[in-house]
This record gives sequence, C-alpha cells and structure tokens, in this order.
Amino acid sequence: MRQLFAIACAAVFAWPAAADEIHVSHFGQVMLSVPWIIALEQDLFRKNGLEVTDVISSQGGGTTLRNMLAGGVPFADAAMGATVTGFAAGLPVKIIGASSVNAADNDWVVPADSRVQSLRDVIGGKFGTTTPGGLTRVYGEMMLRHYGIDPSQVTQVPLGVGAAVAALNSGAVDTAYMYEPLQSKYGGKYRAIARVSDVLPHVISNVLVASQDFIDSKPDKLRALMRTHKQAVDFVYAHPKEAAQQALKRMVNIDLPALEHALDRMVAAKHYSDGSIEPQALAGSRQLLIATGDINESYDFEKIIDRRFIPK
Repeated sequence: MRQLFAIACAAVFAWPAAADEIHVSHFGQVMLSVPWIIALEQDLFRKNGLEVTDVISSQGGGTTLRNMLAGGVPFADAAMGATVTGFAAGLPVKIIGASSVNAADNDWVVPADSRVQSLRDVIGGKFGTTTPGGLTRVYGEMMLRHYGIDPSQVTQVPLGVGAAVAALNSGAVDTAYMYEPLQSKYGGKYRAIARVSDVLPHVISNVLVASQDFIDSKPDKLRALMRTHKQAVDFVYAHPKEAAQQALKRMVNIDLPALEHALDRMVAAKHYSDGSIEPQALAGSRQLLIATGDINESYDFEKIIDRRFIPK
C-alpha cells in the first residue's frame, strides 16, 4: 500500500480547467452518500459557483485518495484511517473537515439462525471485513481487541460491500460487516452481534480531504465545496423523508421504505457532520488508530488538519 501511495505522490495535482467530479468512498452504497446525492439533485454545486456535475465511487481505503490525486477534483470524502496512513506515507493531503462523527451505520451481523451469539464464537472462524487500510477493517480489528480477541485468532476475509451479504448467505464467513441501508433492507434476516458504536460511540469515520495544491491554489473553490456539503447535511437533518426520496435515485439496490428507515437511524444518531471536527469524535479517532498501531499516543492530529475551510 505504501508503494502505491508513493506512486500517487509522483503525479502532478491541479484543479482542471473544467472540473466535473469528486470522489466518495462507496458512493451510492452507504449512508454517507446521501448528502452528496442531495447536493447533486438540488444542483447545490452550481448554486455555489462550482462545475462539479458528478460523484465518482471509490472502493474505500487508500483507493479513494489515489483516485482523487490522480485526476479530477483534488477533493474527496475518504476514510480517516486511510487518510492518516496516506499522509504519513507522504501524500500531499490535508483533512479539512469531518463528514461523520460516529459509526452508527456499521455493525457486524450473522444470519438470524446462526449459532454465533458473540464475536468470541468466531474465534478460529472466518471474519468478514475489508481490505487492509480500509476503515471497516480498522473497526473490525478494534472490536476484536475490545472483546479480548487477537485478530490473528480469526481468518479475516476481505469482502466488498455487497459481497458481504453473499458470503454470509453461502456460509463463506461466520460474520461480516453490514452497513446501512442494507440492514434496513434485509430486516429480520440478520442480527447484529457487535456494533461499532457500542465500542466507540464518538469517532470520525470519514473525513473531507483536499490536496495541498488545491488548498494553496483554489481556496475559494474549496470553501464552496465545504459550503455545498454543509447545505446538503442541513437539508438531510431538516427534511429526512424528502432527502430519502431524492437520494433513492442514486442509491444502489435499495427501496424507499428501507432507505427512509436507515436515514431515520442516521438522523437520530446525529451521524452526519456539517464539516465540524468535534473534539470527542477526534478523540475517538485517536483511540481507534492507536489500537490499530497506525499512530502513537503522542500523534499530533493538527499537523494533518486545516480548519480554515469549515463553514461557520
């Protein structure tokens, strides 16, 4: 992964003449997509003087950052863990805001009739997760350790967001992560055995990231992007049912009742950040990344954060 980061660093990063896309991890599949869909559906980018016309999905981890830096607008909604790792490896990026302040959208589940009652029942078995460096992988290892399980005591099986469901159904894994809105979609077919939010109630799972070149050369465009995101988040909190109806157009394989239920959960949990970096959530991120060995106790988050663009 670090070699790939180094390769990405060799590229030249600049705002193109006709910007038209930004990068978001698992766009259309997870609940963090909703504010960005609202921004597209309500034409908020154009209203804020931007030419962004599309959002490109990336498969999480360092992929989002590499894609962001390789082309298009040097701005992304990416995993906190991958961003910190990328910065340490030399990627010229900064965190300019938060897009979430908890992990209320992510649980580890089993089929409803499974013998597995807790994570300890998975010792010696197969643990569905994501690729190394991905946020969900980090959460999974943190939860295992929280319950006294060394990650080496399970076989970690990397699975894409949709593939996790198929792996559970076929018995290829004993447990796997499941994001909203899939939990709301499948209802009683699965049950949660571990919730990230029970272990770590406050944590910045995803951050808004920009290249240093973009920060230095196009600060007004960056402020407009952050303002667009905040307006979309404010709309989601004020009008969740209307937001679900609009978001349905670009969400993948989900029906309206399930999306409404999932969005109600996210609103109740105050999952979305309007860009603000809450101290409690940042402290949770520190705890998470220390547990996984990505940072040490003395790590200074301020060296990777630029707060000047957070909307008032």
